[in-house]
Amino acid sequence: MKYTNFNMEDLMEELADKMESFSDFPPKKILELGGGNGQFSVTAAKRGYDVTMIELTSVAVELTNKLAEKYKIGSNLRVIQGDFYEVELQDRFDVICYWDGFGIGSDSDQQKLLERIDDWLAPNGTVLMDIYTPWFWHKVAGQKKQFNKIHTKYDFDADACRMIDTWWIKDDKEAKITQSLRCYSPADLRLLLKGTGLDLVHCEPGGAMDYDKWQYKEQVPLNEAMTYLAKLKEISDN
Repeated sequence: MKYTNFNMEDLMEELADKMESFSDFPPKKILELGGGNGQFSVTAAKRGYDVTMIELTSVAVELTNKLAEKYKIGSNLRVIQGDFYEVELQDRFDVICYWDGFGIGSDSDQQKLLERIDDWLAPNGTVLMDIYTPWFWHKVAGQKKQFNKIHTKYDFDADACRMIDTWWIKDDKEAKITQSLRCYSPADLRLLLKGTGLDLVHCEPGGAMDYDKWQYKEQVPLNEAMTYLAKLKEISDN
């Protein structure tokens, strides 16, 4: 959703660099939630990390396994097909990542997931999540774009504070697919975190798309950003 021209491998390397820079110590074990086709998890495994990835769809899991075979990093990567609301994990992780997907479902769904993340986090571990901002998606409501044969329209539900993303293939408007993500300001996120065992310690603004000029700015102030990276830590008992 964020890029018109990019190299996926370069993008994943940058994401792995970001993960390392926001960790408070050199991590060993990484958990990725909703890993999709596995590009980030495979990139992290190539760097020598012990990576566990949870992904719901069988097609994405199959693609991840093929990518792992291509780079011969199977011993560093464990792929679990399942629902991260239900999967049971015995391991604890130094870094837990959820890229470009937080906000599916209700607030209570997010809180349930955050409680599970707290249980999976190793002592002094770090949680990194992309959070969609309400101000940007309200601003671009009604915006349409086309990338090859894919058409996309963005809307915003102000009452529920949700970004709505509808896309379809050219000449096939009957087969529209719509998803929505709950948008949270940092203040909203802090309220959501109450009782989960986690605390927001840093917000790193992301970029923004200028649809009039069709240009993507990689770094903008928080009040202009499409998303921000939320760094969460476990609340100390002291």
